[in-house]
Amino acid sequence: MNKHIQRLLDEIPNFSRFLTLDELDASTQALAAEYPDIVTLSTVGYSTDGHPIQMLRIGNGPHRALFVGCPHPNEPIGAMTVEYLSRKLCEEPTLLKELDYTFYFIKAIDVDGLRLNEGWLKGPYSLEEYIRWYYRPALVEQVEWTFPYEYKSFKFNTPMPETLAFMNAIDEAQPHFLNSLHNADKIGTFFYLSERLNEDLYQQLCTLVTDSGLPLMKGEPEAPYISLLTEGFYQMPVMSQVYDFYESKLPKGEDPANSLQSGATSFEYSHSRYGTYNLISEVTIFADARMGDRSPTQQLRRDAVMESEAVVKECCAYLQQQYQRVLPFIITESRLNNAVKDFLKGYDHQVDHDSTWTDNEPVLDRPATVAELLDIRLQYWGTVLCVASMFIRVIEGLPDNPELEQIHSETKAWLDKELKNYLSHWNWSMPPIRELCRVQLGSALLIMEHLQKA
Repeated sequence: MNKHIQRLLDEIPNFSRFLTLDELDASTQALAAEYPDIVTLSTVGYSTDGHPIQMLRIGNGPHRALFVGCPHPNEPIGAMTVEYLSRKLCEEPTLLKELDYTFYFIKAIDVDGLRLNEGWLKGPYSLEEYIRWYYRPALVEQVEWTFPYEYKSFKFNTPMPETLAFMNAIDEAQPHFLNSLHNADKIGTFFYLSERLNEDLYQQLCTLVTDSGLPLMKGEPEAPYISLLTEGFYQMPVMSQVYDFYESKLPKGEDPANSLQSGATSFEYSHSRYGTYNLISEVTIFADARMGDRSPTQQLRRDAVMESEAVVKECCAYLQQQYQRVLPFIITESRLNNAVKDFLKGYDHQVDHDSTWTDNEPVLDRPATVAELLDIRLQYWGTVLCVASMFIRVIEGLPDNPELEQIHSETKAWLDKELKNYLSHWNWSMPPIRELCRVQLGSALLIMEHLQKA
C-alpha cells in the first residue's frame, strides 16, 4: 500500500453517525461552492419522487473512477466514504494529482429510499433498531437491479428513474473503475469482483479487513450460482447465470424468465459498454466473530438448512395471514407496502426452488462450519423480521381503524417475541463507522492503483 493511500485511510475521521439525505445534499452543494475551480456539480437525473440526484466531478486525471453510494437505501456506509473522500481531494489537490484519476461521486442514488431508513441512521445503533426501522425496496424498485437486459426468453426494459440517473452517470464518466458502494448488514465482510486479482492483492485486501477489526465472511454465498474466487471473494454474477441456474433446476418446459423479477446490474451495463472494472465491497455493519470461524460443527449443512427453512416458513405463514387481514384497508400503494408484498410473493416462489435444492444438492452432505451455521440459521430469519417491521409501518400509515389497531398490536407483540429470540443467538457488535469506511475506501484505492499499473 503506497503512502498516499495509507494516509488517506489513516485520516478518515471518527464519524459519530450516518448523515441523512438533507445533510448529504447540503454538504455536496457546499463543497461545490467552496471549490468551484476543482468541483463540477451536475444533476444526472431525478428520483421517483422528483428529488434531484447530484454528481460531483473532481480532478482531471487520465483514469476515471465512479463511486455511487446507497445503491440499496439500507446501505449507508458508501455515502460516508464518499463524503470523506470528495472533501479530502478538494482540500489536498496534491493528493488528487498523485492519485491521477478523475473522480465522479454520487453520495446517494436511492434518495427516496434513504429517507425511509432515517429512523435508524442517526443512532443509537443496535441490530434491533436496524431491524425495526429497516427499509429495502421491492426488487423491481431497486436501483441496482433494474438495468435493461435481454437473454434468451428474458427481456427487461423498465429501469427506475434512479437507474436511468445511474446509467447517465456511467455514460458521462465512461469509468475505468466503478464502485457501487453496497454494504452487508449481518453476514460478514466480503467482495464481488468483475475479474480475478493476483494473490498479493487478495492478501492486501484481507489484511485491510482484519486490521480494521472486521470479520471476513466465510459463511454461505448469497446464492448457489455465485462462484467463489478465493475465500471472501466472489465473481460478480450476471443475469445470464441466474437464468441458466433456474433453467437447470426447473421442470422441463418451464420458462426460466418467469422466475426472474428484475433486470441487470450496474456491472453488466458498465462492463458491456466501457469494459469497466467493477468492485462491490460488502462491508458488514454488524459483526460477530463467528462469521469468520471455519471450525466444523456437529451439524450437517442440509439439516441446518432444513431447520432454517422451517423457522422462516413459520414466520412467513404468520405474516401472510396478517397481511391478508390488512389488505382490504390498503387503498393506495406505497413503497413499504410494495416491499412487503413483493417479499411475501417472492418467498412463496422461492420455497419451491429452495426445497428442491436442499433435497438434491450433494454439497450439503458435510458438517457445517461455525460461520456457515451462523449464516444459515440467522440470515433469512433476520430478513423476515425486517419485512415484519416494514409491515408494521404499513399499518401505521393507514387510517385509524379498530381492526387495524388489533392487527397492529398482535403483529408488534409477535415481532417483539421473535426479535428477542433472534437476538439471543447473536454476539453482535457494530464496528466504528470510520473502520467500515476504511475497508470500503482502502479496497477501492488498492484496486484502482492495480488497474493503473496493469
